[in-house]
Amino acid sequence: MKAPVPFSFSHATNRVIFAPGSLDELPKIAAFERRKRALIIIDAFFIDGDLHKRLADLLHSFDPVFHGVPQHEPDTDTVEAARQVLVDCDADLVIAVGGGSAMDTAKAARMAASNPGPIDDIVGPVGVYMFASSSLLVCVPTTAGTGSEVSSSAIVAKKGTDYKMVLNSPQMSAQLALLDPQLSVTAPASVTAASGYDAVTHAVEAFTSKVSGPMTDPFAVSAMTLLSAALPVAYREPENIEARSMCLIGSMQAGIAFNSAHLGLAHAIAGALGALNHVPHGLANSFGLPWTMAFNQPELGVKGDEIARIFNGDTAAAGLSKLRYEIGLDLSLDDWVKDEAGRDAVAAGAMKSGQIRVNPRLPNEQQIRLIVESMRAPTGGDQPQFSTSI
Repeated sequence: MKAPVPFSFSHATNRVIFAPGSLDELPKIAAFERRKRALIIIDAFFIDGDLHKRLADLLHSFDPVFHGVPQHEPDTDTVEAARQVLVDCDADLVIAVGGGSAMDTAKAARMAASNPGPIDDIVGPVGVYMFASSSLLVCVPTTAGTGSEVSSSAIVAKKGTDYKMVLNSPQMSAQLALLDPQLSVTAPASVTAASGYDAVTHAVEAFTSKVSGPMTDPFAVSAMTLLSAALPVAYREPENIEARSMCLIGSMQAGIAFNSAHLGLAHAIAGALGALNHVPHGLANSFGLPWTMAFNQPELGVKGDEIARIFNGDTAAAGLSKLRYEIGLDLSLDDWVKDEAGRDAVAAGAMKSGQIRVNPRLPNEQQIRLIVESMRAPTGGDQPQFSTSI
């Protein structure tokens, strides 16, 4: 019998509620928690739409204030704007509704409002101590992707640079994650695909991380299993509540896994693509994951076999390539990064990511550059093949 390896596991979200139609529980939750005023931080896409009106009606007795978040990944300006709204309206209930941008903005804004100075001062492991906010945070994802509703971190781009700051503290986690699969049925197929592949990337990279362990692996395996079966169905049949539910739960489980196990090389590249070229995060991960897993193959061992089995491929990379093809994401990076200088910058930016340290195979900048170059070519759903030895 092999003794368990040492591990560290963190999960700060106090409660998760899952049920179709569970959004209607918000007034009861707010009343039970004795909250008086609600700030709803929501994807700007929903402002003045049906979901906005439904939330306004549900929470009318809590004097709701709405703040729309731009569709791009949060940056320092986005967070500072949300912080100012929170300070001005003095809300004791913050409800984040949308994708990762809305949820990460809400998490970061609450902490920024409760801690002195610019957000740069409270970032990272050497940042100042983060004081807890007295407001109650409820996260309501409308896509199955980021897992931000159950993670204790938020990613915030530093405006005008290729640097993405990581805020990480149990104090910033949502106290409640509310999972309602009915909210995702109107998502366009392209959003379902990209956000779902983001969740797949979270699960795969958490599973293969150097700091994965016996607490994170079961969540990662369950997430991969749910997503591999349900994501193609949700992509083809947007109103299939069973598939939407499986994707939403899988995304949450992936979030729990990576909250402790962290991520890897695909996310390092995706971060640079987002900061430098404004590639949507899920799409950026879909460009990279089959190729980074092909790079990682020599170090994957039995975990590579498990990923291959779950995604029905001869290798982990082949299975992930096949899934990407099935959901319309087998695309070329050339549509976003136009020239060699741009690809050089992506590789250099990826090298700055701390995620590389826990990737199963440690890359150098030249190897990342070869991976980025390979991302220019669709795979057709087959095993990714590098043009030169890597």
